[in-house]
Amino acid sequence: MQSILVVMAMEAEAAPFLTRIDASPVALPASSLPSSPPVRVFEAEIGECAVRVVVNGRHPRHGVDHIGTDAAALSTSLGIAAWAPALVIAAGTAGGRRASSLRLGDAVVASGHFVHHDRRIPLDGFRELGVGRFPAADLDAIADELGLAKGVFSTGNSFGETAEDLAMLDDSGAVVVDMESAAVAMVGELYGVPTSGVRVIVNFIDDAEASIAEFEDGLADAAETLAEALVAVIGRCAVGPTTLR
Repeated sequence: MQSILVVMAMEAEAAPFLTRIDASPVALPASSLPSSPPVRVFEAEIGECAVRVVVNGRHPRHGVDHIGTDAAALSTSLGIAAWAPALVIAAGTAGGRRASSLRLGDAVVASGHFVHHDRRIPLDGFRELGVGRFPAADLDAIADELGLAKGVFSTGNSFGETAEDLAMLDDSGAVVVDMESAAVAMVGELYGVPTSGVRVIVNFIDDAEASIAEFEDGLADAAETLAEALVAVIGRCAVGPTTLR
């Protein structure tokens, strides 16, 4: 049975999906780590796929969802080491641009590649490291079949983008802006595991103050839409580790 790893940052984003697939909590396999990180792990079956969901969990000192690239990279590394999945999916909510064709509540599948928009390293060779440009697994046909949008995902570690961030987003043509996906894809590339992303647009990033209200008001509905989209995308997997048709 094909194995898929879903990496999610926030408990509120994950809850409807876990309920929909009737996922059961499980423990990470024993490792050489001196203590267990705060990640939460669940498993279920969708069609012909064994699905493991790793949620970053709450930061033990700050007491809030452990969002951002650091936690995402840790969760992805632990999940790949434990279950050697055929595919990793970075899932959650995200921001969009008002000038794009996307609307609030749209589900988007990663296409082309993942990039960073807040890592500017003006040194030869390191510029490209900063941007990342990690490949996205080719799920374009699945997105088209399901009527889902698709495009480049870009990741930053701040809620609210600077003028420099926006310029990098313009350069990359990214349609989805989040805080984890490129980190998940970086780990996937290092381990040789195809990585995709499924995100639901919950706010527009162009107006920082308005985007906070949009996020808070739209999170619950976006999480329900995300659950539906994830089940549909994962349900199309059946045969191989890269084709996923």
